[in-house]
Amino acid sequence: MEKIPRRKQAYQYIQQRILSGDLPAGTQISELALAKEIGMSRMPIREAIRQLEVEGLVRQVPRFGTIVHSLDRSEMAELYEVREALESHAAELIAGHLSSEDTQILSLLCNKILLVGRELRDTKEKMLSPELMQKFLAADMGFHMVILRASGNRRMMKIVSDLRVLSRIFTAQRETHDLKIVTSVYRYHRRILRALKRANGDLARSWMREHIRESRRLALESFDRRQAMGDARNALPLALPQDLLEEINQIEAGET
Repeated sequence: MEKIPRRKQAYQYIQQRILSGDLPAGTQISELALAKEIGMSRMPIREAIRQLEVEGLVRQVPRFGTIVHSLDRSEMAELYEVREALESHAAELIAGHLSSEDTQILSLLCNKILLVGRELRDTKEKMLSPELMQKFLAADMGFHMVILRASGNRRMMKIVSDLRVLSRIFTAQRETHDLKIVTSVYRYHRRILRALKRANGDLARSWMREHIRESRRLALESFDRRQAMGDARNALPLALPQDLLEEINQIEAGET
């Protein structure tokens, strides 16, 4: 079995820690600490970080070093705008030209999301657990990437894949999905798949565009909520007495 190059091992390790939320946006990355964690020299770590910087996952900040990139609102909106243009085009392009294998895979991924929704409903929880959220995200991304792969445009597939990785840095930190969102995504995917099977390129493009616009709306609403919560927390010292602030600080620090 061919051995994975150390640079690739380091890249995959760091990328996974970023996507899982272990290295959240704004975290400073230490080459030395990562080298000790993985058990390799700093050179492959440095090469991996350079690749992540090219892809936009990390950036160099003067006097701070390497930090995990933090998307602002305009960047988040831009990601979805590019996805909307490319993915709606891909859906129109492949309508009526899906292989039987890709059709089966898309149907399977639709059913995976349906099962996530049913499991959430059966647990009577309001929001997806971390485990169910991972299943949902995997099935959702898989559906979109199969459509892009079927288009035969490798560059377009790489661009959208990188954009989704960037957006997941934000997704890993925001609130999870409820049954309404899961159901909405399932319905959009079924509509897109139905249009593809019927060779209706215009309808496939329209449903894909509407689906991504809805995802963009939810992402930006979540961003705004987080921003508002941050602003409110920063304003606490102006509104609350010192003894109450101390109690709040103890709670936030996990003290009893």
